[in-house]
Amino acid sequence: MKQGVRWGVRGVAGWAALVLLARCGGETPSEAADNARCQESSAVEPRRVYVAPTDDAYVEEGQEQPVSGAERKLVADNLSRRSAFLRFEVPTPPGPVRQATLRLYAMDGSSDGPRLYPATTDWSEDSVTWSQRPSVMGPPLGDVGEVPHGSSVEYDVTSFVQGGGTYGFALVNESRNGVDFASKEHVRLEWAPRLVLSVDAPASGDCAANP
Repeated sequence: MKQGVRWGVRGVAGWAALVLLARCGGETPSEAADNARCQESSAVEPRRVYVAPTDDAYVEEGQEQPVSGAERKLVADNLSRRSAFLRFEVPTPPGPVRQATLRLYAMDGSSDGPRLYPATTDWSEDSVTWSQRPSVMGPPLGDVGEVPHGSSVEYDVTSFVQGGGTYGFALVNESRNGVDFASKEHVRLEWAPRLVLSVDAPASGDCAANP
């Protein structure tokens, strides 16, 4: 860039040569700067996308009243036969999903936390019951083991969540020592369930195409 400026002030002949070079396919200083900005904008940068559940609820064996969807907790234990379910509508992310994590907050811990399974999505928290609960699909996505009281719990669901779409999850506990997670209805919004996507998004900045 500095060399081009020096050429421009040496004299008419030198400047004419510079202009001729630009017309024959070379770059003027301003074009070089524009192209540099274009190269920068074609890069990617890591970004996190947080998705809240559209529906979450727990059901209990023998209970056919759909009331748990309005509660502030999601219960999973094998003592009273309770299972929890979550449903997410994930918008198309701005880039490839590198990692997907289901983040929950344990209001009441457990010596053996629930397993997380993929589940069907044709249900609503306003009507789900034990007999009409979502079906579990395939092997578990994760098993966190011990869950301390008042802790954040994370399940790696990258193998399941690959992009935009509707995703369902089931929390099934085989232990008699159950766990209570905060639901999306909890007054502490920071405790609410979240699906956290780590994506490679285009770097910010505009790039105008040069002729």
